[in-house]
Amino acid sequence: ARSWSVARTMSAIIGDPRFPRTKRFDMEERKRLIFNAKQRNFGVDVNALAAQKAEKQLAAAREAEYDKHHASMTAYYDKQLVLMEQERREVQAALNRNVAEFRKEHQKKEQRREYDLSDPNATRNSLPARVGDADARIGVSSAQVFEGEDLRAGERRRVQAAQQRAWCDAQQAERDAATLAEQEAEIAHGELVKQQEAYQSAVVAAQEEARRAFERDVARENAALAEEALARAIEEKHASDAAAEAEAEAVAVDATLAEDPTVGATNYLSETRVRADHWKGMRREDHLRYAAEQQAQRDAKATAAEEEAAANRAHFAQSELVRKTLEQRAEQVEQFKLEQRAAVFNTVRAQREEKHQRDASTRRSFVENSIGPEYFGYFGNSAR
Repeated sequence: ARSWSVARTMSAIIGDPRFPRTKRFDMEERKRLIFNAKQRNFGVDVNALAAQKAEKQLAAAREAEYDKHHASMTAYYDKQLVLMEQERREVQAALNRNVAEFRKEHQKKEQRREYDLSDPNATRNSLPARVGDADARIGVSSAQVFEGEDLRAGERRRVQAAQQRAWCDAQQAERDAATLAEQEAEIAHGELVKQQEAYQSAVVAAQEEARRAFERDVARENAALAEEALARAIEEKHASDAAAEAEAEAVAVDATLAEDPTVGATNYLSETRVRADHWKGMRREDHLRYAAEQQAQRDAKATAAEEEAAANRAHFAQSELVRKTLEQRAEQVEQFKLEQRAAVFNTVRAQREEKHQRDASTRRSFVENSIGPEYFGYFGNSAR
């Protein structure tokens, strides 16, 4: 047991990787272990050495197995890389072949943009400076074909002249149509004005006729009323006269009303006395008083009749004044209507004259300055 502990201690101290180099030892104990030959040479633990050897072999076997596995994996990945590289090269070669075929087919040397700089047959294949009037290479600065001097200039001028003539004819037709439409509108406006004037005249005539008819009706009604009043007055006068005559006859016949004194006389009364139930006699003073009262009544009646006649005359005068005022107002209204119609007529006439002047000016500016055949004669006759 001591030899094993010593060997273990020595292995741990001297050769073992687990030797704690930071551990502090007693120097005397160290010397005793080192310089003691008996303990140093004898008492080695064989099992520990065998175990160490087995551990080393196992570690070597594991390392060899790891190296073998690593070598196999390296060989596998190397083979895969080689295969992938071969595939990449094949794909790249196919792409290169496709690019080469595309260039050969679509990107030929003579199709390049700058091929004209190095084309050996450029001069041989070049066109003349001018192959015709429609050569697209001839520009403004080539100074070979001027405007209007090509080979079809005459035909083009004829076509342009025909187009210009057609356009002018169309414009003339449009102006004629516009003038005709304006004339028709003017005629329609004139007819409308005539109809308006005729309507105004008819309305004025109707109003005048209605006013005259109303005045005639009023005059007839007044005449009828006057005749009725006159007939009624005559009838009343006849009735009054007849009543007065009848009353006078009755008074003359009736002894009581006639105040006959014999009616009131009796045999048993004196001559100065009368019967009151048979005779109502009055004295002279009474007769005079009653006569005076009657005269006053007649005078009052005459005065009332004169006042009524004056009132009637005033009413008739007022009615006549109102009638004359109405006639004057009607005449003023008619005069105002005449003035308004005259103003409307003058306005319409001024508008017509203004329109005629405007039409004449427009006709002088556009219609009379028409395009004639001599205008088209200038086409194709220029020195250019």
